[in-house]
Amino acid sequence: MNGTLILTISGRDRAGLVENLAEVIVAHGGNWEHSRMAHLAGRFVGILEVTVPGYQQQDLESALRTIRGLDVMIAAGELSGELGNTLRTFDLEVVGGDHPGIVRGVFKALADAGVNVEELTTRAYTAPDSGSRLFEAKARLGCHADFDQESIRAELEQIAQDVMVDVKVRAEG
Repeated sequence: MNGTLILTISGRDRAGLVENLAEVIVAHGGNWEHSRMAHLAGRFVGILEVTVPGYQQQDLESALRTIRGLDVMIAAGELSGELGNTLRTFDLEVVGGDHPGIVRGVFKALADAGVNVEELTTRAYTAPDSGSRLFEAKARLGCHADFDQESIRAELEQIAQDVMVDVKVRAEG
């Protein structure tokens, strides 16, 4: 029986880092399933889901921790949680002047409404035309079929007047 591992990695960027990680995984019968990786503040960081035969799991975990220059945190994966039967997803885009508290304010309102974050990407950058700092977040959110998208849009618009919120809903079967 296969087990699922969730790996969080961080290391100084160098050529071959991903290849070293992949080599250790495949050498232990593992399969690289899903991942998100990026350069952040001079480091190469990522999260990935790996499946591995149960009899190889402990050996793989030990081998992952020996990769030179790579910090690895390992957690056992689980089957879908509370919102595993999510019936509706929608995309949220937030763009506004960068300042502390945007993520907290927006995602507190979503959590209070029972909305689950499926994916989240954020960035702060300098606007090319004005030179001011902007913040952008793009999220894929999940909720139950009876979720009232209009009420959460109204709540989000009240959070900060300098944050523009664009909500798109796409129902899934």
